[in-house]
Amino acid sequence: MDPSRKDLLQALYGALVLALAILLVVFFRLPGLIIAILLVVFGVAVHRRYNTNPEVASLKASLRIARDDMAEILQNYEDLQHGTSTQAVADRTLNYPALANGDISHHAISEFLLRSSSARRFIARIDGYLESPDIDRYQLERLIAVADERALELAESWDDARRAARQIGPA
Repeated sequence: MDPSRKDLLQALYGALVLALAILLVVFFRLPGLIIAILLVVFGVAVHRRYNTNPEVASLKASLRIARDDMAEILQNYEDLQHGTSTQAVADRTLNYPALANGDISHHAISEFLLRSSSARRFIARIDGYLESPDIDRYQLERLIAVADERALELAESWDDARRAARQIGPA
């Protein structure tokens, strides 16, 4: 929905709530005033909950990008472990067998395995934050900083683990 139409609908709903509140006060006096106050409070609460701030929406998009970067690396690792393509089988058996087997005797591989399990948990939590309508700009900025840092560390550890597994070679 384009912004001008959305603004028009919000103005119409606001006018409808205001007109209904005035009618309640006119017809029911004190009980109508109490109901009108509750109606206006409810209307404001609904408006705040479903009114998306463009800045918050763009920050959520940035957080999704960082989450997708981590998910892509995790998917590459899953493809290495369980992929059925010829490249995945070659990587698993010839190029990176230590990484595919989860050989934790090498520091770089064990570090990647720890970071990957941490990234899976982090992605699950990020999805919860992205669905929350109550998250504010400050929280999103902090999450983006943490997500970018974790995505960079995961990418570096993925490269280091692949390099170490290639050096180890097939057994």
